[in-house]
Amino acid sequence: MEKNSDQYIIERIRSREDDAFVYLQVKFQDSIRLMVLEMGGSQEDAKDVFSEGLVALIRLVDREDFVLNCKLGTLVYALCKKTWLQQLEKQVAVRNYHVRKLDSPAEQDFTEEADQQLIHDIFWESFRKLDKVCQDILEGYLNEISPKEIADQMGYSYGYVRKRKSMCHGYLMKLIEGHPTYIKIKQTELTLDLE
Repeated sequence: MEKNSDQYIIERIRSREDDAFVYLQVKFQDSIRLMVLEMGGSQEDAKDVFSEGLVALIRLVDREDFVLNCKLGTLVYALCKKTWLQQLEKQVAVRNYHVRKLDSPAEQDFTEEADQQLIHDIFWESFRKLDKVCQDILEGYLNEISPKEIADQMGYSYGYVRKRKSMCHGYLMKLIEGHPTYIKIKQTELTLDLE
């Protein structure tokens, strides 16, 4: 197998070889940064999107049924673009929620309060299932501590903290999406949408 061929890189990703991730970064990070910047994102957004795209790529190539049927660059770009579009959708949803909140009467809807509490509980139950390092890193981000400070406090490199943050965030999202209450909420929403 030719070194640096797409299949070679896939095999190196599967075996978690650092050179594969360095290759991906050198080869594709600039195009992802450009895509995110052109779609209204920041440099920081671009770094996060690239990291989350790599996490998605790792999950994908780890599947037994995975077959690369396009160029690796096309796949990385597609995964990162999907990640960025999902983030943009969430931002729009949050803005719309705040607009509705401002337009709605001052009295608080008790179901909204209950929903917020439920979401809060699901998040923290899932969060507590993460390992200590993930909890510490994500807690640092939640408290708006810079990645550099988190790295210094924990004795890790800046790059490790950023990479681990993306992986931990991915694990947390999996735990939340797999939470029985979250699944019930999604099924209820789907039922309501069909009515």
